[in-house]
Amino acid sequence: MEGLIVEPSRTYQKLLSSAIELGGLETKQVSTGSEALMLLRNQPFDLVFIAMHLQDMNASKFSSHLRADSHTCQIPVVMITSNEDKELLDEAFSAGVTEIFAKHELDKITSYAARFSKKKYSKTISGHILYIEDSQTTANQTLTILQDNGYTVDHFTSGEEGMLAFHKNVYDLVLTDMLLKGKLNGRGTVKAIRQLEGQNKNIPLLIFSVLDDVAHKAELLRLGANDYVTKPLIQEELLARINNLITGKKLLDKSIAQQNLLQEIAMKDPLTGLYNRYFLLEAAASKIRDATRHNIPCSLIVINTDHPRLINENYDHSRSDIILKDIASLLRKSIRREDIAARFDGEELVLLLSHCNIADATIIAEKIRKSIENLQPSSLNTTVSIGITETHHEFALDFSDLLRTAREALHLAQLNGGNEIVARTIRQ
Repeated sequence: MEGLIVEPSRTYQKLLSSAIELGGLETKQVSTGSEALMLLRNQPFDLVFIAMHLQDMNASKFSSHLRADSHTCQIPVVMITSNEDKELLDEAFSAGVTEIFAKHELDKITSYAARFSKKKYSKTISGHILYIEDSQTTANQTLTILQDNGYTVDHFTSGEEGMLAFHKNVYDLVLTDMLLKGKLNGRGTVKAIRQLEGQNKNIPLLIFSVLDDVAHKAELLRLGANDYVTKPLIQEELLARINNLITGKKLLDKSIAQQNLLQEIAMKDPLTGLYNRYFLLEAAASKIRDATRHNIPCSLIVINTDHPRLINENYDHSRSDIILKDIASLLRKSIRREDIAARFDGEELVLLLSHCNIADATIIAEKIRKSIENLQPSSLNTTVSIGITETHHEFALDFSDLLRTAREALHLAQLNGGNEIVARTIRQ
């Protein structure tokens, strides 16, 4: 089954495609309503996911076109929007939209796609399993079941060996007996994993044992085990439980990856990969407060290319974009991890340097100026002007004070012909 995504943002196209495909549908993406309508006349789709607003029409108008055509009138239309205006949503439903989701509800979209396709996750969903069992007879039987059903399995006979492997490899599930030889039994393995830091501590744990009493089960679940199976193992039950746990983990991993990507999109400038102005304004306020409170120097460097208008007049805008990207790449390599490099406005790039006074910032800026002059991005002789300032320990400042002073210094450098650095202290 295949779904058509109609979404103007390439980035959100990818996010939406991942969420839908996770639910079991293949996808194809287009950016405009007219492209989608043309494609639908020539190719069958089972479902359409569409943004509320497109360049050439809105979702309601698109849905009306779809319903008016006998070949497409039965195709469900799912609208994706951040708008909560009831009147607009009612209008969409009236035009034939069959379902509406908010843009951030990617997990719900995945569930919807799975329900729509009536897809039941495969009984043999792939996965890498850490298996700890000291009975070789039981281990051989279980390994055969797991491997015959498509799982990759690393088997160990002790908890100590299992934990060593756990730290070296990436697993989708830990399957361990409760009673093991050695100091680390199943209970200790569960406890050791749940005490770890990072994402690995959330790996699903399936415990099995000959002990079939409520007290043991309750304690293991309280320690962090996800499931408990009593020996002797029943093949169908074991595979069903393993499948459910691994499916849940993969969905969670996908959700975390999507959240991380959304967070990255919210913080970064798409062209340069530097932080955007919104992140800078938020982070700068905290850094400047700390600098003032603890009398720590903090410097601001503002960089702008010289004669950008001449570049745009003689070359297309893609050349300016390449120059900006090359300079941004150089800036990332020129600063420390705790510093912030951002694209603030147009071709204006900003560096906020913690624990750095104006003298040291000037040295850093001079290295950057020379590097850009030698860089010749896009095979053009490119230079920059740079303005610098720093926080002042005698009075409280905010980011706007630093930016204004650094821009004044930058303007002086440009008036002097460019390819120059001017440092200026703040006066109150």
